[in-house]
Amino acid sequence: MFAHFFTTRLTALATTFFCVATQAFAGNTITISPNFYHIDNKQHIIVINKKVEDVNADADELRTHLVLDKDYIFVEPPLLVNTASSYQVKFQNITYTTYFTQLPIVHVDTDNEIVDSPSVLAKFLMSEASGTITESNLGIEIRGSYSQTLPKKSYELSFWTDTKGDDSRDVRLLNMRTDNKWNLQALYNEPLRVNSKVANTLWQNIHQIYYKDKEPEAKNGIDMAYVELFLNNEYKGLYALSERIDRKQLKLKKYNNGIVGELYKASNWGPAILFTGLPAFDNSSLTWGGFEYKHPEEKIDWTNLYNFIDFVENSSDQFFYSQYKAKFNLKNAVDYYIFLNLIRAVDNTEKNLYIAKYKTNEPYYYIPWDLDGTFGNNWFGSKDNITNDIRTNEFYKRLTKDNSPSGFNETLYKRWEELRATVITEKYILDKFKEQQDYLLNNNIYQREHLVWDSFTYDDTYAEYTATWLRSRLAYLDGAFSKTSTVLKSSVGKQSATVSIYPNPANDFLFIETEGLPYEVLIQDMNGRMLLKTTLNGTLNKVALNSLARGLYVVTVKNSRTLKTEKLIIN
Repeated sequence: MFAHFFTTRLTALATTFFCVATQAFAGNTITISPNFYHIDNKQHIIVINKKVEDVNADADELRTHLVLDKDYIFVEPPLLVNTASSYQVKFQNITYTTYFTQLPIVHVDTDNEIVDSPSVLAKFLMSEASGTITESNLGIEIRGSYSQTLPKKSYELSFWTDTKGDDSRDVRLLNMRTDNKWNLQALYNEPLRVNSKVANTLWQNIHQIYYKDKEPEAKNGIDMAYVELFLNNEYKGLYALSERIDRKQLKLKKYNNGIVGELYKASNWGPAILFTGLPAFDNSSLTWGGFEYKHPEEKIDWTNLYNFIDFVENSSDQFFYSQYKAKFNLKNAVDYYIFLNLIRAVDNTEKNLYIAKYKTNEPYYYIPWDLDGTFGNNWFGSKDNITNDIRTNEFYKRLTKDNSPSGFNETLYKRWEELRATVITEKYILDKFKEQQDYLLNNNIYQREHLVWDSFTYDDTYAEYTATWLRSRLAYLDGAFSKTSTVLKSSVGKQSATVSIYPNPANDFLFIETEGLPYEVLIQDMNGRMLLKTTLNGTLNKVALNSLARGLYVVTVKNSRTLKTEKLIIN
């Protein structure tokens, strides 16, 4: 399959006209050229991403034939076709459901089993309705942690000039950045397949990177574009092709005879990302305390991040409040806190985020990541209809005690007022949801998702649930983020900062630290089945896990004041 060398070619406008000119749309026949029809012979699905305006051009009689690789016969001949409908066509005695779509179609073909790591050789081809074709060799692997347990996998794509991955290739895809690394996100646990896209767009509407004047192309977040995926000619449904958070996206300074820019990913519940402990670090390891080391690649040195975590955890109040603005960008801290609570990102208070530094002697800042469990949904894709709490961590717990005239709380109150007059309004946010949902509806995506993933069923009431949830959430935050509020000052309401759960991953035991009040502990599997239930009464509690098999679970620690839920890995 890989006997010849694939190159990336971006078809120019002249090529587009050529493709259109060579297709016959006259009379009773629709003819589509290769690359713009996509056939799943196993599930009997045909997806065509040629512009319907071109397909319908000069239509003056019912279309009875669809010429692709074969001559198919329409069961009910249409005069005009559209993207919101489906059509039955037959070849011999086999009926295919046929769709027209505006979305780009991605083909990934490989002779290899796709695994978590390493990447395996594959061929990539993406066709756009505009006529643009992109082809390349690539390496592909499964990405994610919890998402790997789901039937619809997410993938990491690495574009190559060769067949071994020794030479990478930068490509520009769908008007996003030019790079050799991309993600295909499955969106499987998003009820309407829109949460991540809306949340990532909203974050960039709220926040701009503080050194944008020095680095105009720097972006504190990612762009995403919907595509449809065929894997080895089998239709896999809707995906989001997305950029990645890395040095290039943030325009961090490169290594220069020493560490200049820095980037770390908070990937699992370790004591450092929780700001509850300060384990020793090993500069030969790419992980420490729940963090992954991302930049620079030339040298591993955890000293700078260690010192920052130490500062947050152990510095005196006098030193902390006099120095924190030099160590962490205040505007970013405020905007991320607002964003985190606005969308109620249940899995993003400590992990599923990045912490970065532009260059030496500059402050750290946050970058959000993995925003599926948002807007009243948890990471399972189930409703999590809580609107009256504050999402926080131990760092923010200290920041929200700063009531000085130019401190965190005063900055927060002013910023909330500014944003409530612009991008954080019910209409602005719901319009973004409607725009994405209408796009998917108008392209009949939800029907195709159900065809290939029968656990998915489109629920047209979910949009109203989101609207109701958002209305209630905004009302609560209007109170919490006002100058007269006591929520931040007194930490009233359900919060998770008083509970620490470790280690994670765990083996035989799990330790849970609380303030000493009674708590109930629940451990469920990923299907929601209750496997362990116990109560806590002390400050340091040891929970035996020997009755549970290795795998991924959900642990919940709760009482009348506090609710904390985390994913738990048992080795």
